[in-house]
Amino acid sequence: MPAKKSKLADFTAETGQVAVWHIGHATSLIHLAGVSILTDPVFSRSLPFPARVKTAGANIANLPKLDAILLSHAHMDHWNLPSLRKLTGLCKTVIIPRNCRGLLPDGFTNIIELDWGQTADVSGLSIKCYKPRHWGDRYPWQANLNRGFNSYLIKKDGRSVFFCGDSAYDHFFAAVGKDCPPDIALLPISAYSPPQFRSVHMNPVDAIQAFEDLKAKFLIPIHWGNFNISLEPIDEPPRLLSAEAKKKNLIDRVKILDNGEFFKVV
Repeated sequence: MPAKKSKLADFTAETGQVAVWHIGHATSLIHLAGVSILTDPVFSRSLPFPARVKTAGANIANLPKLDAILLSHAHMDHWNLPSLRKLTGLCKTVIIPRNCRGLLPDGFTNIIELDWGQTADVSGLSIKCYKPRHWGDRYPWQANLNRGFNSYLIKKDGRSVFFCGDSAYDHFFAAVGKDCPPDIALLPISAYSPPQFRSVHMNPVDAIQAFEDLKAKFLIPIHWGNFNISLEPIDEPPRLLSAEAKKKNLIDRVKILDNGEFFKVV
């Protein structure tokens, strides 16, 4: 069955200081104080398996100028080699976890490796790395390579965005909130079934708790609706997220974006 068509993002929209375009899965374009960061770019039709059920909300050809690409970890639904190969012609700066440099295609000339607790300055942005509750091996037989897996807090001019990447619920969210409550938190909400998957992924209830711990102004859910990578119905995560947000009187602060849609904080 062909993937459902998404509308393409309009990157010419007036954004103000902080804006996020949801392109699909964990791929987002973050615009912060004039700087553009692309997260975990996956534009391919498959991972190679499974295939997408919904097309990406942008084509690489219609992306705006990129200042950097941010990669959270080496799993195939976050570190997509065909997409990265095409992006080397558009952006030369990439921020990656430790021990992942060898996985990058040729063409990136400014490679910044960040480990937990480290900070880098990129185009005037401060990018701080945190340890999520996940793992970083690309293949199960490569555990000895000790690849990193990161979450990031991105700051400039008193504004900030938190990009989780992938994580189960953990107390590190409260540490981020104590450091700098973000304007927007990008939090994953799927891949929680079977139940043992929650050791490394959040369900929507967990994501709302993480959002509260972060003390963020707004939550944009990621990591849902594009690939069947777990057993819960693919349309269940946003429904459960909305229900939990309503229960906690947070629905006005939870922005569920379809592929290609954007949200800005003035």
